[in-house]
Amino acid sequence: MTDIQAQRSLYLKMTGYIFILCIGFMSAWKVAAETIDEELINAAGKGNLPLVKRILESEQDLSQETINKAYFAGVQKGNKPIVQRLLDRGADIDYRGDNGYTALIQAARDGRSHLVKLLLPLGAAVNAKATETGETALILAAKRDRREVIDLLLAANADLNEQRSSDGMTALMLAARGGHQQAAHALLEAGAEVDFQLDNGATALMLAAQHGHLGVIYVLLAANADVNIKAENGATALTLANVYRHGEAAEMLKRAGAR
Repeated sequence: MTDIQAQRSLYLKMTGYIFILCIGFMSAWKVAAETIDEELINAAGKGNLPLVKRILESEQDLSQETINKAYFAGVQKGNKPIVQRLLDRGADIDYRGDNGYTALIQAARDGRSHLVKLLLPLGAAVNAKATETGETALILAAKRDRREVIDLLLAANADLNEQRSSDGMTALMLAARGGHQQAAHALLEAGAEVDFQLDNGATALMLAAQHGHLGVIYVLLAANADVNIKAENGATALTLANVYRHGEAAEMLKRAGAR
């Protein structure tokens, strides 16, 4: 091998080594970046405020998706300081998690009134619907009897008669079926349609009667619910109370004029 060939061979080897080193550095940088992203999201999900603060202060190139995911994780954890810091960093207030919930829907579902108080004044969409079920924040709050959250959503003009996409149920109907007397009362006071009917003709009163929820039946009757509306199959609230053997409910309905 001539001197020129030897030099060329050495040059090619050195170039190859440099290329390999560059690839290695790039891979290491990518891993580090991914680790920082995951670390922030995990820290938010665990409520680790000091770590969230440290990452946000030291990392200026975090992606929007990372900020959003960390924000939603903070909402699920219920940590207001973390949520606030991520909003300050530019998180999308109406970002949806993998479950299809916006941050407000998630907070309402979990009864996180302190987060609802934070999100609503900042412009969170009060009537946004969950992607799969079509549930609003108010529907989920009523279903789970989140009373303080219900009051906050009503004050923000949440749609009282919005229907759940999966079955057409309204917030009042879900409160009635669940036996949530105070929630039902708050919804009625705000103007919920007391005799709203599903496609099969069912009303909130029928649902309350079917499950024997005396307190809910009382507030519905006080709101002038029609006791003799018939469902598609001809059943009334009294029919359902009798079929499911809720004697006290049946007597209450009869005293209100049910026949």
